[in-house]
Amino acid sequence: MAKTHPIVLAHGIARFDALTNRVFKIDNQDGDDGLHYFRYIRTHLQEHDFTVQHSHVEWARGLDVRSKTLRREVERILAEEHAEKVHIIAHSMGGLDTRRMLFDSRNDGLYKRVASLTTLGTPHFGSPVADFLVRNMGNLVSQFGLPIEGVQDLTTEACRSFHDTADAWESNCGVRFRTYAGAQNVLHIFNPLKIAWGIIKPIEGDNDGLVSVKSARWKTEYFVEPVLDADHLNLLGWWDLSELAQNVWPAELETRIKQVYLNIANDLAAALPLA
Repeated sequence: MAKTHPIVLAHGIARFDALTNRVFKIDNQDGDDGLHYFRYIRTHLQEHDFTVQHSHVEWARGLDVRSKTLRREVERILAEEHAEKVHIIAHSMGGLDTRRMLFDSRNDGLYKRVASLTTLGTPHFGSPVADFLVRNMGNLVSQFGLPIEGVQDLTTEACRSFHDTADAWESNCGVRFRTYAGAQNVLHIFNPLKIAWGIIKPIEGDNDGLVSVKSARWKTEYFVEPVLDADHLNLLGWWDLSELAQNVWPAELETRIKQVYLNIANDLAAALPLA
């Protein structure tokens, strides 16, 4: 018997496994998910008797589009699993997609079918990296025909504006919120994120290479200590060569991050078990 409501894993702004998912159909196939965005997370939770599905929303689009697609995904999973409610565990922008989906459903009640939202590395108050990209590279991105609205929705101004709009409702909506943050020394950050780390550090302090601890924390009452020794990629179970600077090997990181997700799931089962 399942321990709690089905768990939905919600991905961030740009799924780097988009090609492998298209080729190997690894989203919700039982078996090896070692190439998935959430690396080995679904299978690990399934091995511990949790029901888990991945969601899939548009690459780099804005919250207006992504939240609507996420709603359809949640409705699909509710129907497929014959479930009363779901839990959502979200990485990065996936947490903002979910918050927008919940807020937009305040009049029709879908939010009542989401028991909890747990976020890892979500920029609840935006990221200075998004500010930098919009300010300095927005026109260039648009010229290449790539969507810029997703990045615009991750700016500190946009996220603060949404927070101010939704805060009172979110505080009383009945959804259980929990947040996690990662941070590392720049030497251990995934090499392509080192510049972004340097943009964030003097403005918001400790960060995971894309999101500061301050932004990922959201509210103190939601925040689960300690700050994870992980960059933005590590939070998904993915290892990179920079980890060698602290003598961390792939199996060690994989085991540690899988345990983080299992701890989240066990906490949900303890707090919100099935009857």
